[in-house]
Amino acid sequence: METKAVVLQSDCLEVRVLLPGTEYRRSRYDWSGIVEQVTLNGRHTFLSRERLGDGEGLGGIGLAGVFEWSDSALYEETAVADVFPLIGVGLLRRPDSSPFFFAREYAVRPFMRESFQGEEYVEFHTFPSYCRGMAAEQWKRLQVKGDTLTITNTVTNVGVRQIEATEFCHNFFQLDQKPVDERYRLEVPYPFIPEMRRGELIVGGDYCRPGRFDAGTGSAAFVLREAEKAGRHWMRLSHEETGTGVWIGEDVPVSRFYGWSNVHAFCPETFVTISLKPGETMRFSRTYRFTAEKESGNTQRVYKMP
Repeated sequence: METKAVVLQSDCLEVRVLLPGTEYRRSRYDWSGIVEQVTLNGRHTFLSRERLGDGEGLGGIGLAGVFEWSDSALYEETAVADVFPLIGVGLLRRPDSSPFFFAREYAVRPFMRESFQGEEYVEFHTFPSYCRGMAAEQWKRLQVKGDTLTITNTVTNVGVRQIEATEFCHNFFQLDQKPVDERYRLEVPYPFIPEMRRGELIVGGDYCRPGRFDAGTGSAAFVLREAEKAGRHWMRLSHEETGTGVWIGEDVPVSRFYGWSNVHAFCPETFVTISLKPGETMRFSRTYRFTAEKESGNTQRVYKMP
């Protein structure tokens, strides 16, 4: 029977990481290091899957990385029926003369990968595949320690063209399988002033709660414009009834903050800019701390960058 996942364990966390190409094989998300579920103390869970109405959307699972080119030039220079690269995924085939659209399904020729693992870590190495002057070597390491999961990406430009891209982790959070409603609370270290795209938020100072979802899509979406000024960014999502929460910190400045939610998932996402000349390398990490505060009796924890 094919092994589909690696299970990382600490003294209190169990993190189930899907192996590349076993369950997700589509053209949107990074095939390496998709975290299917995180379980704390054997009973608290934190993640869900992408669902749009009665469908599955783009097949998102748990914590799934996304790389995007900063502009569409690479796609536009690709002839119909030819291929173009997307970091973390593979070589995608252009089906027709239509503009690139991230939500469209493209045929994928996946990059070659290898993996290394221990009890508390797993690391994925994606080999570069030269296409249109672009080639990126990618390492992704996931490691658990105590109540913390750290995901580290390392990208090296081994092509002849400059890489201009962004990366974010699509966080499909559903705390203890509770439907997303006003009991969820998202905190940031600056005034929470959203630019709404659809739906509503309940805002108070440096936090928000989900409000009314858009009637047509059953979702809400917003942008926070102050995130890029925060330096080393952090945020915290919690559920007031269960006390379950997750704190997420970045070790490099973020360039954008986008939030999306429906009843199945609350997805706060921070974007990192990748700008690499040939031969250059960038390494960046996200840290996730998973807690169940009512269980510990501590309801006044202060979350700061380490």
